[in-house]
Amino acid sequence: MDGYGFQAQVNRIAPVGLVPEGLRIDLGFAGTLTEGSLTGAAIDGTDYLLIRPDGVAVVDARELVTGADGTTASVRVDGYIVPPFQMPELPALLDPSFSWPDADLPMHGSARWQSAAPALDAVNRSVYAFTGTVNMARGSIVVTGQLIRVEADRHEAPRLAASER
Repeated sequence: MDGYGFQAQVNRIAPVGLVPEGLRIDLGFAGTLTEGSLTGAAIDGTDYLLIRPDGVAVVDARELVTGADGTTASVRVDGYIVPPFQMPELPALLDPSFSWPDADLPMHGSARWQSAAPALDAVNRSVYAFTGTVNMARGSIVVTGQLIRVEADRHEAPRLAASER
């Protein structure tokens, strides 16, 4: 699989609260893959989001992809959401009167997939870079991922780089 894309909606916002590193919020989401060999598959996940005091959010998500044919894959996502505007102080985000601006917040990072499906065997040795946006006012998430690295086939002997010989 060379790449993928998905669109999802935030379906749960569970503030954990202020922790020493910032504000923890668990965001549940669900949607559909829109690009790649699993187009049409369902995606469901939780982002264990940490909004740091500088306003940058650290993405730490776990996702489950389920195809209509029963094919499943687990995805581990790490990345950042960097707002293009000054974020309010963290306690303000917990105020019931706070509402997010209607803005697409850019995000980027990496994703690692795991699957037992023979057709997806290569994802178990691959890393994907993703870019996308999240709009908290609309609850929308749009992501595109692209293959950036494929490890050697597990049946091949490891190859040394020229600098290692």
